[in-house]
Amino acid sequence: MFTKSKAPTARATAAQKPTPPSIIAADMHIQGDLETQGDAQVDGVVDGDLRTRSVTIGPSATVNGTISGDIIRVAGTVNGEIHGESVYLAASARVMGDIYHKSLSIDAGAFLQGLCKRSGDSE
Repeated sequence: MFTKSKAPTARATAAQKPTPPSIIAADMHIQGDLETQGDAQVDGVVDGDLRTRSVTIGPSATVNGTISGDIIRVAGTVNGEIHGESVYLAASARVMGDIYHKSLSIDAGAFLQGLCKRSGDSE
């Protein structure tokens, strides 16, 4: 009749709690690789590779390196490869490098110098 409820443990609750994105401000210049399990917002300059779940490259941002993640939104400059499940290039985007994607969206006015290769295709 009475049973003990199975409440989630503190560890399980903490793992499900959303965390704010990591932010690289416009006045920051970072040299080195960055990795996060969450989301990131880059508005400054990153000289190195970026590995994240979801990342937004702001209009004033520059990334000189490879970007890897599930969801990648670019409104700034990327000098390097992009590897993502879903990649979106805004009209202000400037990408010099290859893009490997499952889904790709490019707004009119975006600049892309490189190859676009759909990943996951069986050929």
